[in-house]
This record gives sequence, structure tokens and C-alpha cells, in this order.
Amino acid sequence: MGHPNAKTCRNCNSDLVSIGLLVDGSDLEMMSCDGCDLRSWRRAGIEIDLSDALGEFEVHAGRQR
Repeated sequence: MGHPNAKTCRNCNSDLVSIGLLVDGSDLEMMSCDGCDLRSWRRAGIEIDLSDALGEFEVHAGRQR
């Protein structure tokens, strides 16, 4: 078992890997399970569909900073 504060998968109870991203002020988090390959996305702590997460990136793709 991994870290005691790790989030666990709702399908198989394995530890989740979490990657946080900041996209133009929006906090996005991708969680991936090594056990069953489940992936999920959250914006500001609320689960969203993959298409919504990708939409966050589309808006900013190729934009000059």
C-alpha cells in the first residue's frame, strides 16, 4: 500500500496518481489508477468529463503569452 493520505480508486481501491495543472487560472487535476487504468479529471475539485478537460486546453492552444 502507498502513502496513507493517497486517494484510492473507486473501482479497485488501488492508489491513484494525481497530476495537478493550472490552465489560465483554472485548477485541473488528472487522476490515474495503476491497478485498473481508470482516469478521471477534476476542475476546482469537481469531477468533469474528459471532453470538458480537453476544452480547457483547446481554448489556450497556440495562444501567445
